[in-house]
Amino acid sequence: MAELLRHICRLLDNGLNKDVFDNLRNFLMCSLLLAAGSSTLTGDGRVFFGLFTAHMAGVGLIALAVFLMLLNMADGLRKLAKARHPLLLQIILCVVYMLLAVRVVEIVWQFRAT
Repeated sequence: MAELLRHICRLLDNGLNKDVFDNLRNFLMCSLLLAAGSSTLTGDGRVFFGLFTAHMAGVGLIALAVFLMLLNMADGLRKLAKARHPLLLQIILCVVYMLLAVRVVEIVWQFRAT
């Protein structure tokens, strides 16, 4: 147990806390962009001074959000590759990313519906 605590303290000294919160912040921003884009798909109006339809803007925002989310995930996977059990941690991270992304989109849709 004492060895585990020393290991955790070493990780915290090396910036684990900052890395985790930066990754989580970036993930949440990407999820909100994804939710905004998917919500925009249902609109009928024109955006950006009438240059694009709401559907086109929604697809563009979704594409941007997916690209940024994959970039953020790749950064997290690269950092996890240095851990003791990298494959297991990487699989868990991918599953958690997908589940949380879907849940954030659902939450934003519920707020928008009310």
